[in-house]
Amino acid sequence: MMTQTHLVIAAALLAKPGAPARNRAAIAGALLPDLSIFVLFGWAVATGIPQETLWRETYWTEPWQTLGAISNSAPLWGLLALSLRALTGTWLSVTTVLPLAALTHITGDFPLHNSDAHQHVWPVSDWRFHSPVSYWERDHFAGIVAPLEAILGAGLSIVLIRRFQSIWVRVVLASLVLAYLAVPVFFVLSLST
Repeated sequence: MMTQTHLVIAAALLAKPGAPARNRAAIAGALLPDLSIFVLFGWAVATGIPQETLWRETYWTEPWQTLGAISNSAPLWGLLALSLRALTGTWLSVTTVLPLAALTHITGDFPLHNSDAHQHVWPVSDWRFHSPVSYWERDHFAGIVAPLEAILGAGLSIVLIRRFQSIWVRVVLASLVLAYLAVPVFFVLSLST
């Protein structure tokens, strides 16, 4: 699943008007499982690693695999959520929302990764669920999944636009709706020429 979809899902489930710290925690939690990939990408750009080498080779080496396992570990995020829940007495405090958002990210990724499946139960096991469905691999139904993800992302963005009155939040969300719509429109137009 694309990172922006993880953000929109976490915001739809956990963000609320008038709670900026909680909302930032939801966004941060939704981003953290992908943080190692962003760092890897930035490092590759800075060091001149070609994109093909990055995703076919470098991504699969250490320390990147261990960092990805840590950031995508349901047991670690779950333990953190349970611990913070015990400390705060609520599931929806600023501190508990962060691991809950990370868990929503992991839950969304689990059924949508094939060749690039994460180690979602690390450190309990190195096992990876190689789903028959992928959000990006054409051989694994990405032609169906990607448009459905775009519909979900655009729809939840519209829900959030209605929920939040802040103009800058609405501008960001409207930009997401346009981005979700622009990709399919681009492919339809490029196929027709």
